[in-house]
Amino acid sequence: MEFARVAAMVAVILVHAYSPLVSTLQAELGGPTWWTANVVDAAVRWCVAVFVMISGALLLRPREESAGDFYRKRWARIGVPLLVWSAAYLLWHYWREGIDASQAAAQAASGSPSIHLYFLYVIAGLYLFTPFLRTVVAHTSRTGLWWLTGVAFAVGVADQLLSLVEGAGGESAVTRFLPFLGYYLLGWLLLTTDTGPRATRYGAVALVLGVAGTAAGAGTAAHMAGEWGPGGTYFYGFLSPPMILAGAGAYLVLRTAGTRLAMAQSPAAAATRRAVRVASGLSLGVYLVHVMVLYTLRDLWGVPDGFLALFAAAGYAVATAAISLVLVALAQRVPLLRVIV
Repeated sequence: MEFARVAAMVAVILVHAYSPLVSTLQAELGGPTWWTANVVDAAVRWCVAVFVMISGALLLRPREESAGDFYRKRWARIGVPLLVWSAAYLLWHYWREGIDASQAAAQAASGSPSIHLYFLYVIAGLYLFTPFLRTVVAHTSRTGLWWLTGVAFAVGVADQLLSLVEGAGGESAVTRFLPFLGYYLLGWLLLTTDTGPRATRYGAVALVLGVAGTAAGAGTAAHMAGEWGPGGTYFYGFLSPPMILAGAGAYLVLRTAGTRLAMAQSPAAAATRRAVRVASGLSLGVYLVHVMVLYTLRDLWGVPDGFLALFAAAGYAVATAAISLVLVALAQRVPLLRVIV
């Protein structure tokens, strides 16, 4: 799973580098720059879904571990970073944008103190139910688990669709995890299914169809509305049907790629495995810090107009990844900082 984790880490940075172009903050809707950014963004939107599926694959395996022991281990892994980084980003947004106390409280209560930190609340909620989900996994047939996963996705799809109704829906810090339950279960199911060429082909087809459906759906909705709005955002949501296809497909493709890398015998493969192992150990910290790095770089250097904005976004993504990796590697050498990255 290390290769998939690193790929998802890179994909998250690309999403945040290109999303301002898609939301028309830095590009004109419908132009070549916008469509290119839309395709790039759609092509990597599976990132958070894959992160959640990796967690499900690794944690839902039935094992002899009490709920208390599980919670103690996971609190150190996710609880402390959740509290520290939530406070850090709220302070950063206060310094950068001047948000007031009521806005900060609203962002914290919604489980999204910053654009990306909702993921910590998602994982924390899923961890809370993991000891009980392990029991379900251990005593339910695979057919039953597939039904449970399908029902979880169906509820999530319906919830996201209903959110298009003005005034409906709404998420809080304690409910952020619910729409991702299907992905969590799917990670375990796909881990324990056939890893042969047919599964990989199905994954590649699902990924291509999902990305194409996301880009085309978002583009069509934005064109019909004449602006980037709820319609386009719906297709980018993690529970639109095209995004579910893309997430499952990306997971299968990356699982196969990681397996092949692990089995390769060449010196280049060995060096790649070492690099992937190091980057995987830094991935959570990079996820947490990269938004500060990326936004600071854009604040300092700006974004050019037109097609050059695409190259600027790519450059910012590369620089953000490099700087974030170095910062997290250094932080992990400091005992007081190690626990939050």
